Amino acid sequence: MHVTVAIIGLDRLGTSFGLALKRYQSQPKAQHSFTIIGSDPTAFPMKTAQKMGAIDNFNRAVLKAMDGADLIILNVPYGSLEDTYAVIGPELKSGAVVLDTSLLKQPAIDLAQRYFPARADGQPLAYLIGTTPIINVQALYGGDLSVEGARADLFDKSDVLLTPDMKTPSEAIQLAEDIVRLIGGQPRFMDPAEHDGLIAATEELPALLGAALFYMLEQSEGWADIQRMVNPTLALAIQSLRTREREDAQALFSYNRPNLIRHLDSLIARLNEVRGVLAAPACGRAASAWLSS
Repeated sequence: MHVTVAIIGLDRLGTSFGLALKRYQSQPKAQHSFTIIGSDPTAFPMKTAQKMGAIDNFNRAVLKAMDGADLIILNVPYGSLEDTYAVIGPELKSGAVVLDTSLLKQPAIDLAQRYFPARADGQPLAYLIGTTPIINVQALYGGDLSVEGARADLFDKSDVLLTPDMKTPSEAIQLAEDIVRLIGGQPRFMDPAEHDGLIAATEELPALLGAALFYMLEQSEGWADIQRMVNPTLALAIQSLRTREREDAQALFSYNRPNLIRHLDSLIARLNEVRGVLAAPACGRAASAWLSS
């Protein structure tokens, strides 16, 4: 079976999808082949992804890149998600499946219902499946999220979360499952609301803390000296400020505020406990007891 794939957004994640599919295709017993077209707002990621063998061709114009695609891997910044849906939705071919890697799944489902083609009775003609890959542990601590950090084994033996909505037909879900297995991952289904609650803890809260930490340090009297002492510990803690635009972070935080506030309240309570331990006269014994609890 031959599948035409469009990858919209060629950073580490998007390009790794292409590398993993091409790795599968190169196997002697591969039952599927792929033509992969990439698209990105800038030329460097597209040219680099092609040189790496992740894509066959590229086009900066999203509609041209996805023309005739059976499968679209949508990997765009969160702040531009609605604009992207508004552009691509009406142009999706009947039966096309969109794997959306954006962090929040419930807003994406709403956008698909608004912009994807549908029959007169409201049943969709193209299908969205939210997709969140859990990165291979061997690449988990790598700080390079650019196209040059892509690798074919990024998803090997790792869960890939799939969050279809109630209207998604079984054949579209099966395609998503098959793709996950072909790239080396293990499909795991999750309710979109449950997913968004957990993503507040694993993605949004660390990003928010990184921003708060940077703001605190920037406002301190020792900021000039602190800038000279930045090593990986601090750099990785505030990395989201470098890799995510302000409007993307703002949209991400605002759409998931109840979940984020719930986790933030829990963290504040824990930080107060930590402060109490550090302020105690027998700090060493108290800290040891707290860490082992």
